[in-house]
Amino acid sequence: MPKLLFALSFILLLSCSKKEENTPIINIASLTLSTDSPDDILVIGEAINFTVTGDDGVEYNDVATFYVDLAPISGTSHAFTTEGSHDVYASYGGVNSNTVTFNVVNGTESTFIVEEEKVLREQENSFTLIDVEGNDVSTTASFFVNGTAISNNVFSSSTTGIFEVYATYDLAGTTVTTETKSFEVYIPKRKVVLEDYTGTWCGYCPAVAAAIEDVHEVTNDIAIVAIHETSFSYPDPMHFDQVQDLKDAFGVDGLPAARINRTATWLEPYATGEVTSMAGQDTDTAIAISSQVEGQNLSVEVKIISEQGIPSGKKLVVYLLESGIIHDQVNYYNTVPGSPFYGLGNPIPDFVHNETLRLSLSSSIFGDSVSETAALTEYSKSLSVAIPSDYVVANLSLVAMLVNDDNSAINAQFAHVNEAKNYE
Repeated sequence: MPKLLFALSFILLLSCSKKEENTPIINIASLTLSTDSPDDILVIGEAINFTVTGDDGVEYNDVATFYVDLAPISGTSHAFTTEGSHDVYASYGGVNSNTVTFNVVNGTESTFIVEEEKVLREQENSFTLIDVEGNDVSTTASFFVNGTAISNNVFSSSTTGIFEVYATYDLAGTTVTTETKSFEVYIPKRKVVLEDYTGTWCGYCPAVAAAIEDVHEVTNDIAIVAIHETSFSYPDPMHFDQVQDLKDAFGVDGLPAARINRTATWLEPYATGEVTSMAGQDTDTAIAISSQVEGQNLSVEVKIISEQGIPSGKKLVVYLLESGIIHDQVNYYNTVPGSPFYGLGNPIPDFVHNETLRLSLSSSIFGDSVSETAALTEYSKSLSVAIPSDYVVANLSLVAMLVNDDNSAINAQFAHVNEAKNYE
């Protein structure tokens, strides 16, 4: 009987331990961030309060985390301590809010603000003049682009290039000229996605790595993802758990295998020209990435803009990669003269594996839906993930790609973590 009671007690304890009664159930699809500031202009030290509301009409201030320039803050208020543009968003239960941008001025002298460093052809760029009290006095100023006065504080151009802008205004009867600032009107360049399906056990796989290096010598307009698969006989520590899903979707039957822009097969001998013929070509869509690591938490913001707009059906894929991983690599080219891997051993000891796919920040490895977005209008998405302790933060990078509904990549961008990579 005592043994029976002990067994029953153990079962009851085990049953209780599996309950997660305090885990909230998230039934919201979106969050909206608002503030008590009447505009987007603040003076250094001026405190503002944030409110985040779900699409269910409930405020989530007590449980949400607020981020300023991708760094989490405590509480629901903040006072900026530096000049410039600052982004704020909130996150709860894996759902991120819209991003609100503030322009912060020093409050001791007038401040001249150029809204965008880079704009597309025909995209409007706004110029703002702020007085010492933080008031927008743009309507009383005159603005000059490349030395020519414009009719108001908004400018667009069908011509690419670097443009210079300044403002003049009246101060106690004296005409004051601001500093001159510059901005660029640009055409986006295409970055080709190269995906390398590989494994440390695969003796022919180094050939793809060598081909990618050859492409790198010609162009930097590529985004590389090395997707590892393990083997029962030779375990690969970089195995990506969803590799089979990717192989099934993109028709990968065996290794090595390489894909261009996700869906096009790059066949041996992996001709460089198949990639460079597209890399760096003019396109209509650009992607920017910025990220920050706080402790083991990575916060990422991806922005997309297009001259033609983003129609429905497009998806955003965001991957976390790691380089500099040291592990032996099986090498069938050890006895092949002329191969870059000739005589390096089989396996090659301490082989350096780069651009290794570690995590998908998008909820699906095939991408999250992007809402339909008008031409010359910016789409933005904030994401976050906990970085496993065995990843080397200094070696981490990100790849973001906008893809069609058939998963073919429209354009891509890459950046190291803790880097802000603007549109290119």
